[in-house]
Parts: sequence; C-alpha cells; structure tokens
Amino acid sequence: MQGAILLAEENKELRAANEKQKQKRTRSRKQIPAEEGLSVQEASQLITELVEADEAPPPPPRRSPSPGLQPPR
Repeated sequence: MQGAILLAEENKELRAANEKQKQKRTRSRKQIPAEEGLSVQEASQLITELVEADEAPPPPPRRSPSPGLQPPR
C-alpha cells in the first residue's frame, strides 16, 4: 500500500515536470531585430506586427500559367 502511494506521488511529480518541459518547448523564441535600444512603444508596435503576420491566412496556391502541364494522377 505504501509502495502504491509512493508510486502515485512520483507519477504526479513526473507529470508536472513533463508539463513544464512542454510549456518551455512551445514558448516563442522570436527575437525583435533592432540595432539600438527600443522604446516601449516601438517594441509593442513590433510585437503587434509580428503577431498579425503570424495570424494572417496563407496566400491561396498559385496555378500554373499553362493548363497543359498538369502533374500525373
């Protein structure tokens, strides 16, 4: 019975550590390019632009100009 309690506690700790590692891996590592220091307003504007660029839908696929060249099916 004590072994089961110890295993359950160890399992709980391992799950918490795993979750923390997952969150660490998914954090953004993007850096804002700037040669000099930025003001708060400039930094927030750059962040907003980056977020909007990430959220923009991808452009539709382009079609080939010549309809005779289609990939084989």
